[in-house]
Amino acid sequence: MSAGNRFGREIEFREGSPIQLLQYVEDNSENGFGKIVLNPVALNILQTIQEPLAIISVVGSYRRGKSWFANVLHGRHDGFDLGAKVEGCTRGIYMWSLPFMLESEQPDGKIIQKRVIVLDSEGIEVPKQDQNWATKLFILCLALSSTFIYNISGIIGKSNIGKLCLMTDLNKFIQEPEEGDFLPRLVILLRDFNLESPESFKDYFLEKLNDVSPEGELQIK
Repeated sequence: MSAGNRFGREIEFREGSPIQLLQYVEDNSENGFGKIVLNPVALNILQTIQEPLAIISVVGSYRRGKSWFANVLHGRHDGFDLGAKVEGCTRGIYMWSLPFMLESEQPDGKIIQKRVIVLDSEGIEVPKQDQNWATKLFILCLALSSTFIYNISGIIGKSNIGKLCLMTDLNKFIQEPEEGDFLPRLVILLRDFNLESPESFKDYFLEKLNDVSPEGELQIK
């Protein structure tokens, strides 16, 4: 059996293959919003998990390498569909068929075993994409995730920051749980940045966030 297209020795190779977790079916009627359809095969995989669960979502604009990075997290070049066309090739949200185990150190120093699921989401800002669905997709990934990776290519634009401001306003869309952390850990993956680097990318990012939402900057800090 082929071992697959390994990424490198430093990242452990993960067996398995991508499977669609959910898809969006458009409603072409006037003022109609489509429906989100869950894949029962993926749900069966999730229902077998007994360990604590960590969910990593990779989100960002289409054709910017989200699926490639999701493959890297599994130690491989292949897996999630990459495609070579201008249009995005991921539709809905995909997960890996075999959630992998990872040791995690807790605040009290205790080491526990967690199952990790990486979600590869449909790209946002696709020209023909239903904007209601794009917003709901972004919020859904935020609500599901333990770690939210926002993939940005080139420069941080107003559109990027505006979407991240949704993180500070999630309670407007979703009822917060009474216990536990609500917001995921935010990771900004800035790629292909060819301009002169600022002294601090964190300060650069917070400055741009402040231009759009001063309240958002305070909450991200």
